[in-house]
Amino acid sequence: MNCNNDGVCIDKTGTKAAYCNCSVIGYNGSFCEIDINECLTNNGGCDSNAICTNTPGSFSCECKSGYSGNGFNCSPSQNNQAIGIGVGVTFGLLALIILVLLILFLLRKNVNYLLLFQFHCFFFFFKKIKIKKKNDEKKKKKL
Repeated sequence: MNCNNDGVCIDKTGTKAAYCNCSVIGYNGSFCEIDINECLTNNGGCDSNAICTNTPGSFSCECKSGYSGNGFNCSPSQNNQAIGIGVGVTFGLLALIILVLLILFLLRKNVNYLLLFQFHCFFFFFKKIKIKKKNDEKKKKKL
């Protein structure tokens, strides 16, 4: 019996016929002719941030872009962490600027309301003075 892909031939013993042992080499089939795709099960044992690639009789793991390691253990690259911190700080400052502008806008609105109130009070007071002058003139005419 000829076993393929470095399968080990186990000779006929007693009632059992000869067969190929391919359990260690990443192949299946009667003659070790079918490649096992290790990547189909649990990503081949690669890290969740890695890409599993099936190769004849084996597989390989490679960390995804932005991660570094041996494929079985991948962690964020230092460069990615710096970018993440930069983006976080930028959004934080942007939120702070928007908040300050919103507060200033609301304060200005309140100031406008205050000025409007003062204008109306002044207008009302001015009307009162005008009415009082007219009343005084009427009194003078009566005398």
